[in-house]
Order: sequence, then structure tokens, then C-alpha cells
Amino acid sequence: MRIVESIDELNELKVKLEIEPSIWYPLWVDNDKHPLNTTISFIFVRTLSDRYIVSQQHTDAVSLSNEQIAGLLNTAGDKWVFQKKKLLQSFVTLREGLNDVDTAYFLKTGETIDYSQPLQHLVAPLLHKGYREDIIQSIPILKLAEAVEPELLKHTNQKSKTYNWYNDIFLPTLSEIEQFGIRVVGEKFVDRWPQAIKQLKGDVVYTEYNPFTVTGRPSNRHGGVNYAALNKSDGSRDCFIADGIFLQMDYNAYHPRLIGKLVGYQMPDGNVHQWLADQYGCGIDEAKGVTFRLLYGGIDDEFRQIPYFDKVADFIDRFWDDSVECDYIRTPNRLIPLSWVEQPNPQKVFNYLLQAFETEVNIEKIRKVLEYIKGTGISLNLYTYDSFLFDVPTDVDKELIRGLKGILEDGGFPIKASWGKTYGNL
Repeated sequence: MRIVESIDELNELKVKLEIEPSIWYPLWVDNDKHPLNTTISFIFVRTLSDRYIVSQQHTDAVSLSNEQIAGLLNTAGDKWVFQKKKLLQSFVTLREGLNDVDTAYFLKTGETIDYSQPLQHLVAPLLHKGYREDIIQSIPILKLAEAVEPELLKHTNQKSKTYNWYNDIFLPTLSEIEQFGIRVVGEKFVDRWPQAIKQLKGDVVYTEYNPFTVTGRPSNRHGGVNYAALNKSDGSRDCFIADGIFLQMDYNAYHPRLIGKLVGYQMPDGNVHQWLADQYGCGIDEAKGVTFRLLYGGIDDEFRQIPYFDKVADFIDRFWDDSVECDYIRTPNRLIPLSWVEQPNPQKVFNYLLQAFETEVNIEKIRKVLEYIKGTGISLNLYTYDSFLFDVPTDVDKELIRGLKGILEDGGFPIKASWGKTYGNL
């Protein structure tokens, strides 16, 4: 095992990485913090012929610069990396083409990698002594390397269309959203979530999207804060404030319209919930409840007289047969093993498909949004299923907002917009 500390050793490894495949296992100074709120301690690297320690911050080794380590990662040899989404945030100049071990492991096993377990025997004594910050730095670098080396056995290089969508599109997109962060009133944030005090970087906190769920619909929880389910009525959102002004764009009747796309039914341009209410013969509020009961709980025969629901019911039956036959839930970009669904039935499998399809549609739109807002001062701070929260400069050109709206509404998905200085008054 070699610790890379000199320019000659760096260049020697760089030459090797141009031609040899390698596996990279990073450790951050504080693994409980977001990668944008800490730095790399070191990376354990295994090539075909040797093992290396590349340190950026650990006290046991000479520190290499961020640019020097990025230069190693940008060499031409095939590279498999643990925690690619986090690495993309620690090294913003990385080339395309890195392969994510976590994705391959998840798609093979249906499980996520536990990064705390290999270090538990090293970290626990320090926690017992009262250490809380930057614990990794207090553990000898060779002991850490020995602890994580067996984890490299989790590496699998199986690729597929599903893997490529995760690795090349999904992870980089979520990583880019996270890099914006959200500004907060620090005192209010800590008062509401005292356990998350170490997640503050000045007056900014960072979210963390977890893509490894059955449908791919990402959860968004970090430091004890569930950013995907911030309460709307108890003041939890009041501590999130805009640099300019928050603009929230929410889809209207998103799932009924997505289902229309799935089943090939042309939806009306106007208010879908009112359109359905007229067919039920009831008010719009009652109609919303009926619609969601039918779409998520199963379509009663009496409602099949409505052409939309008749087509949805036929689709659910056909999709179930197809899923059972091939043992997968097929989406436009992925194959989701049917075995991942507990006690599958036609309606449950359809609901899983809907969440998966929603995620894929959203990610494609977000990719276009991220490209569109580059250099505009607009940031995308939060994405939650059918809602997008932007921080917009107060002097922004209104044409930019119209263009943003056009991207999200493309394909027949109207949005409603709301403005406010804090997330709580939207």
C-alpha cells in the first residue's frame, strides 16, 4: 500500500491510471456533513497492480490539492467510484465517464451500501470519549484504509440501460441541484432542528437526494431534516429565505395528466379536476378525493363509463400481465425487478410505475431547466415530486421566467406559480 505524497509519485500514478482500470473509495473529513460542507480526507485507490492512498486533508499524509486529485480522476482508464454523487460535488471539474459502484450494487441487490459499518470499530471509542467533529482525522490513515479495503468487494461492473440512466443522467442531475443549497435564518433553523446545527455552512444548508428507492423517486433527508416533507402549517418553512425572491412552480393535476400520457389519452387543456367533477356530478373538492381514490386504490366498474378511466383500467390489466411475464416493471428508461415490490398486484404495480415515470419526466425537465438557468442568477433550490422552488433575483428579466415556465409546461403539464421572500409565505 503506497501513500502518494510527492510529485513524482503523483505522476507515476497518473500514467498508470491512463491505461489501468481502478476502484476509488473516498472518505470525507466529516462523513456526517454534506460534501459541500466538508472536504475529502483521503481516497483509497486500487489498480490492477497496486493499492494507493491519495490524501487531500488527512493529518498522516502530505495533502494533495483538489486540482491534483481531480487530474487523477480525469485520466482515461476505466474508473469505478463509490459515492459518485458526492464526488461530483467535491471535485467540480470531473470528466464524464466515472462509473458509480453504489448504483451497480443497488441494481444487483436492491440494497444500499452502509458506509458507517466498516468504520464503526474505529469511530466508536472516539465517540465514547466525546469526540464529535472530524473524527476521521483522529484515526491513523493506514487503519482506515485497512478497514475500507474489504468494501471494494462490493464493486460490480455490470452495466445495463437502467444502470446507464442512473449513472449518466440521474446522479449528475441530483448532484447539480444539491450544489445550490438553500439560505436560512440560522437561529430559526437551529431552533427548529437543533440536531442539524453542524449542517450550517454560514447561512446555507444543503439537501441530499437519495436516488436508491424502488421507483427511483428520490427521498431528500439530511442531518435530521426531511426536506421533501417540510410542514406547511407549523412554521417549519419560515426559516428558509431567498437571496432574491422565491418562485415556486407546482404542477396542476400532475398525476392524472401523467397517467393520460402513459395510457395514450388526450387530456383537456383546462382544469382537469373540474373536467372530472363535471363527469362525476359533484363539486371539485369532492371530485379530487374521488379521482385519487380511483387512480391509487382501483377503478370501480361504475366509473368505467368515463372513457378516461376505462382506458386506465385496461392499461393497468395489460401492464400487470406484461410485468408478470417479464418479471420487471418497464419504464421508458429502466427495468425495475418485480421482486422489489412487496406482495405485488395490478394496482400496486401501476402505482409504482406512476412514481417511476413521474421521476423520469421530472429529471428530463430538470436537466433542461439547469441548462437554461446557467448564468442567469436563478437557482433551483428544491425539487419535491410535483413542485420546484427557485431563488430568483429581484431584477430578473421576466422573459426568463416565461421561458422557465415553458420548459416545465412542455408536453401538456400546466403549472401554477407563487412568490414569496420565505418558503413559508408562498
